[in-house]
Formats: sequence, structure tokens, C-alpha cells
Amino acid sequence: MTGQQAMFKIPKENSETVTKISFMIAEVIAKRSKPLSDGEFVKECLEIFASVACPEQKKIIKNISLSHQTIARRIDFMANDIESSLKTQLQKCVFYSLALDESTDMSDTAQLAVFVRGVSEDYTVIEELLDLRSMKDTTTGQDIYEEVKSCIEKYELQTENLYGLTTDGAPAMTGKRNGFVVLMRNSITHTIIQHHCISHQEQLCAKVLDLKHVMDKVVQTVNFIRARGLNHRQFQAFLADVGSDYEDIVYFSRVRWLSRAATLKRFYSLLDDLKIFLDNKAQEITFLTDEQWLADLAFLVDITKYLSDLNLKLQGKDQLCTQLYEHVLAFTKKLLLLEKQLEQKQLIHWETLSTRKQDTLDFDKYVLMLQRLRNEFDDRFADFKSQPPCMKVFQNPFDIEIEDAALNL
Repeated sequence: MTGQQAMFKIPKENSETVTKISFMIAEVIAKRSKPLSDGEFVKECLEIFASVACPEQKKIIKNISLSHQTIARRIDFMANDIESSLKTQLQKCVFYSLALDESTDMSDTAQLAVFVRGVSEDYTVIEELLDLRSMKDTTTGQDIYEEVKSCIEKYELQTENLYGLTTDGAPAMTGKRNGFVVLMRNSITHTIIQHHCISHQEQLCAKVLDLKHVMDKVVQTVNFIRARGLNHRQFQAFLADVGSDYEDIVYFSRVRWLSRAATLKRFYSLLDDLKIFLDNKAQEITFLTDEQWLADLAFLVDITKYLSDLNLKLQGKDQLCTQLYEHVLAFTKKLLLLEKQLEQKQLIHWETLSTRKQDTLDFDKYVLMLQRLRNEFDDRFADFKSQPPCMKVFQNPFDIEIEDAALNL
């Protein structure tokens, strides 16, 4: 009887193994955004491996179905399972908040990303991308509201448990009359907390640095090299010939926020090489010999590095807004320290600026820039200052006056 059972057991186990491998490969293909037809290529590679390393397993690999139709079906199954699991977890949440970001993709279709963060009664926190809604027509506050409302209904979320909204600050989101936030607030009976995305705020603050004349020249030079194939190849060969520490210059993209710091740092490190290369190409290089322009560039390299460090701290999951605001407060304190040191002509925390001659540095101008930057941070994050007692309870419950705490606490 045991022998007869084995006749059914072994094929069943093999069938489950084959199906499991098919799902796991489909998951990898989906995560890497690879074409669905790559499944056949993966299967061919597995067969080559099995024929050499483990010929006895070749039959199992041959039975794995990895056609593009199967991969598509597997991905749909996994997507539906994830959606069902997310819905089950969110229904256990007693409070949740939404974060929205609307942007346009390569096909000029508006994509509305909706993120959710919820907490259950046992303090289990879930933070996930709730949905990605394609908006083919207009993107007014009413349109966004309808999409979010549809998303809430799809996951069977209770609006009475919604207590927080974070947006990218666009007029359609925050308009005083027909903005999404106003429409959402009017549709519910309780008060919700609304914030402008901290990462977006930080980038907007950086725009007050009045050094457009520096950035324009840097971008113009980088584009001259990177946007033309011949120039790019010749520049890479030139760097190799002179024995440079770097193989290329970093391309600047406004969409990638952190690329600014990398581009400026690499540009400054390649100043001498750029001067020779551009001169050989009969390009205008007077700005590369202007001491005041180079000093402004050095200042911009350092302050952009500090802003990028802050931006990195503001990214990532599992951070409360109190923690994010602490990073911002710490940065404003750092700006105050840097400001006072520049007033005293101390450059200990200015790695790049300290390489320039002090008699070419306009310390007063740089101090004013830091003051404007610090004031911009204070103004843009004023909505957080309006909730100090509430936030302090979460930051440090022992560092708050008992009378300032909510009565139920």
C-alpha cells in the first residue's frame, strides 16, 4: 500500500515544485520589469544548467511552464493575492492616513500614486502603495477626489478612520475652494491633519539659493559633453589619457533630486580637465577662470551636499512625521551654526569652499543666502510648528508640560 501511495505522492510533489518555481521566476520578472517573453529564455538557461550540474532534474525543469501567457497569468494571480492581503490588513486598521503624489509619465498620462499608512489596535503599522490611478483627462481637485474616493471604496476603507492627508502641494491638491483637500474635508465630519510632503518642501526651500548663474553654466557644460555622442566619447577618452580619477562627468536631471549634488561635486573635481577639453573644442571658458564664479560654485557644492544629506534622511519607510520634522529642525540648527562660522570667516565645515582663496570669497553674500534658506525652512514648515504639544508627546513624552498634553493622555 505504501508503494502504491508513492506512485501518486512523487508526481504530486514534482508538480507542486514545478508550479512554485514558475511563480518565483514570474515574481522576479515582474520586479525587474522584464518582458514576459524572457521566461522562455530563463527556462533555456535552466535546462543548460541542469544538463551539466544535475541531469536527474532535467525532466522537472522541462515541465516548468514559462511561456509569456503563463508568466502573465502568474503575475495576475500574485497581484490579486497581494491586493486581497492588503485589503484584509487595512480593514484591521483603526486609523489610517493617505499620501498622494500626481505626476506625468513618458506617455503624458497623469499618474496618481496613493500611499496608505495604517495602524491597528495592537499597534501593527502597515505602510504600502495603495494604488496607482491613471488619469487620462483633466487633473483638477474634483478629478483627484473622485479617484481617491474610488480607491477608498475599492479597498473598503472607512472614511471615519481617515485622520491624515499628505499631498505634493500642487494647486489641484491644496486649492482653497476646489482643491482635493478641501473636497475631502467637506465629505467627512471629523477633523483631519493635512501636510505638504516634507521632501517636496525641502526641495522648494533649496530654490531660494540665488545661484542660477552658476547652475546654468554647469548644466550647459554637462549637456555639451553628455548630449552629444562624439563629445562624450572624446571626453571619456581624454580623462583616460590624462589619468583622471574619474571616468566621466555626472549627467544632471531635474527629476532626480539627488543628481544635483553629484553633478556639482564631479564638475568641481574635473575643473582643470574641463578647462582643457572645452578650450580644445573652442568653447567659451572665461567662467572657469573667474575666481568669483568658482567661489560661488564651491559654496553651491557644499550647501547642496548638506541638502542632499537631509533629503536622504527624509526618505525611506517606517518614519513618523515627528522623526522627519526632527531631521528638519536639526538641519535648521546646522544652518545657524554654518551662518555664524561664515560671519567669523571660519570654513571648517566647508570642505570645497575652503579650497578657494579667502580674499576671493564674499562672506557677507553667503551669510545672507544661509539666512534666506533658514527663513524659508521656518516659513514652509510652519504648519508643523502649530502642533508642538501633539508632536512633542511622540518625540519625548518626558519633555513636555503635563498641562499642555491632551486630556485623554
